[in-house]
Amino acid sequence: MSGHVINARVDHQQAARQARQMPGQWVLAGVYSSGASATSAARRARTGEQIPAYQPAGSFRARTTVTQDGVDLWICYVAPTEQATRDYQASLAGGPTESLDDFSRRLDQRSTESTARPA
Repeated sequence: MSGHVINARVDHQQAARQARQMPGQWVLAGVYSSGASATSAARRARTGEQIPAYQPAGSFRARTTVTQDGVDLWICYVAPTEQATRDYQASLAGGPTESLDDFSRRLDQRSTESTARPA
């Protein structure tokens, strides 16, 4: 039996480039077939780990949304300041204060922008 195959339709380079052109706007990075994979990619986007397009660390926010097609990964570029970068690094050391699902729901509630999927 073969190993688990992760089917993902994601272009991190393009998504990061597009998000940098529209700071503060959410951009669809791609669709994952697994919630665990999407959650992992969201963490890597926030930390800049293993995905150079999202560096420096703390430059992007990320969230996931479950849809009929899979799990969408949304990213948002936030131009980092030195203080924000220090605060972000300190928050990593302190560990999570809420689950990713709670965090995503909180972002959804605060968002006033349309996050309709592109056609």
